[in-house]
Amino acid sequence: MFRSCSIILLTLVAFPLCVSAGEKPYLSSGAHAKLIDRLSCQVDDPDTRAHIKPRKYQYGKSAKGKPLIAYIVEPAREAARQENLYLMAAQHGDERNTRKVLEYFVREIRTLSADYRNERRVIVIPVYNPDGYRRNNRLNSAAVDLNRDFPSSDGDETNPKAPETEAFMALMEKYPPKHIYNLHQPFRVVLYYPEDLELAKTFAQLSDYPLGQGVGYPTPGSLGTYAREKKIPIITVELSRSMRAAMAPFIYEEVRLALFNAAFGCIPQHAKKSRLETYLAE
Repeated sequence: MFRSCSIILLTLVAFPLCVSAGEKPYLSSGAHAKLIDRLSCQVDDPDTRAHIKPRKYQYGKSAKGKPLIAYIVEPAREAARQENLYLMAAQHGDERNTRKVLEYFVREIRTLSADYRNERRVIVIPVYNPDGYRRNNRLNSAAVDLNRDFPSSDGDETNPKAPETEAFMALMEKYPPKHIYNLHQPFRVVLYYPEDLELAKTFAQLSDYPLGQGVGYPTPGSLGTYAREKKIPIITVELSRSMRAAMAPFIYEEVRLALFNAAFGCIPQHAKKSRLETYLAE
């Protein structure tokens, strides 16, 4: 696969960000609208009084004893099979708006009719690293980078060292992932491994983010490497740069339809309407 590299400047250090070449990175307005229509889903006569109610689930504790929380949308009762879909954020505590994006998403899920549930169990973790988030620090309270703490061939096979990682691995054992989407900042790109191109391509087209295959520096022991070695498709979504809370609604607007499609396998008809004005007014 051919790749072209552009330079991203971060705190006066240049990192090459390798982005995929060969396909148009963005869709025209008309093509984008057609894609949304094609991916939309509508249930017959949805019960608008019974909304989806994500279950708040504590799957462990942080190094400082803070609860590790997931919001779980259970599959429809009549689903013949079940697939577990993970959406997670704030693995690095200083990537502030990843948390806000998934909190907005959980909020919008609650507005949908429960009839939109399907065979997927949607597991949303807005704050993977609560200790680091509280201190606005990339690392957890024991100075562990939680995205370098997984056992992998390119890292330390004796990992994990952090309770956050142990708890997440236990959660994956309980609910084996079909796909994982991991939200980071600040490169504004959808990162993927070659075997996961189609998954990444749809997210990129819906969000108008470019595709990429690396951030230009080694990431040994990352969740991405661990998942790949376990043959779990994983997409790392690097959100737009700003960490300011005031920018969170705009960043969410960029990726909201891509998140719905990732979670439900389609874009629920009732989720298509933007709520940006509501978030800006708060």
